Amino acid sequence: MRHRLAIRVRKRMPLLIGMAAALAIGLSACAWGGKEVNTETNLANQRKAAIAFLETQGGVEEIRFTEEGGPAGFEAPWGVHAVVTVDGQEFSEILGISRYSRIGNPLPTIAPGTAPAPVTVIYSDGASEVIE
Repeated sequence: MRHRLAIRVRKRMPLLIGMAAALAIGLSACAWGGKEVNTETNLANQRKAAIAFLETQGGVEEIRFTEEGGPAGFEAPWGVHAVVTVDGQEFSEILGISRYSRIGNPLPTIAPGTAPAPVTVIYSDGASEVIE
C-alpha cells in the first residue's frame, strides 16, 4: 500500500513543483503590484510630488526626500517620504504625485504661494534644485 502511494507521489512531483512555483510567482507579482519603477522614474516623480505639494502648501522653505520612493499602495500609485521645512520647522510627510499624507504634527496653515519662495528641493540622490 505504501509502495503504491510513493509511486503516485513520485509521478505527480513535477506537477506539484510546477503548481507551487506558479503560485509563488503569482503571489509575488500581486505583492509588488506588477509595477517596475526605476531610479530615473522615481527622481522624476519626486520632482512632480514637490511641485504638487507646493501647489497646496505655502511657506515651504525646503523639501528633502529621504528615500527614492516607489509604488505606494491602494490609494496612491506612487509615494515617497520627505522632510518638509515650513516656517523654520521640519515635518515628516509622505508625498505623492497628486496627494500627501501627514506622518507627524499638522503643517501650519499657510496659503499656497505665500513666501518664502524659492524652495530648495533636495532629491534622494543628493542632487538639488531651486523651484520658484
